Amino acid sequence: MIDQQIEIPTKDGHTTTFISHPERDGPFPVILFYMDAPAIREDLRDMARRLATAG
Repeated sequence: MIDQQIEIPTKDGHTTTFISHPERDGPFPVILFYMDAPAIREDLRDMARRLATAG
């Protein structure tokens, strides 16, 4: 599993984004989580990792 947190520039500043994907070759579908709170919580990272392990 490859995890990374990146900053994406926007016209109003930067937004923090968490990315998780399998180490094997893709292509893989994209799944977007919309936050219900002002920060990336570990629970959301865990959900992303569980989905990413399925490819």
